[in-house]
Amino acid sequence: MPTSKPSNRILAALPPREWKQIEPLCQQIELINGRELTEGGEPLTQVYFPESGIISTVSVFESGEVAEIATTGREGMVSVAAILGADRDLHRSIVQMPGSALMIDIQSFRRLQRELPAFQAALLTYSRAFLGQVMQSVACNGAHSVEERCARWLLMAHDRSDGDTFLLTQEFLAQMLAVSRPAVNLVARTLQQAGLIRYHRGEITILDRQGLEEVCCECYGQIRQQYEQHQPG
Repeated sequence: MPTSKPSNRILAALPPREWKQIEPLCQQIELINGRELTEGGEPLTQVYFPESGIISTVSVFESGEVAEIATTGREGMVSVAAILGADRDLHRSIVQMPGSALMIDIQSFRRLQRELPAFQAALLTYSRAFLGQVMQSVACNGAHSVEERCARWLLMAHDRSDGDTFLLTQEFLAQMLAVSRPAVNLVARTLQQAGLIRYHRGEITILDRQGLEEVCCECYGQIRQQYEQHQPG
């Protein structure tokens, strides 16, 4: 059980009296890279409030291929379906980058929603920002190049990381962008040659964030603005 103010921004923004009621119900867990937290169509049993690391929400096709719908870091929670009262998740949630999260069982979560008005308001505020991310990402995937989308993804990962370097395989990035691994390899090499990133053995370092923002499409700024406008507190 956590013993100090949470790093998750939804929980950190709550009035102390509400956090005091939530804290005993939280279990701190490790987010292990590649771990599946929820599965589409399966009953929701827990919700997760990341304090570090990144969780991807992905759609799984009949072929077994996956495509990323959205990412969640310490600004949010998984799954948004739980906020909206669903009994089952709509999509798979998988740990994209390792870290830690506070986990609450679904029954306790439902009770907290009913009894704590600031908590419920913060959850609904976050769900609007999450929906904005999903809608903008759909538009981005249909309108912009792999290079622009990759730059957007790296910037969003950088925002949610604790430093400039994070673990990321080309295979995983290809899945998240719904493109071939050779396409990701080409983009990563181009960004590295431009001095924007360093990529070596599954580890990416952001060297020139401003330059990466210049390569990126406008979708990154619009998604970030959504979260800033709807940030609890």
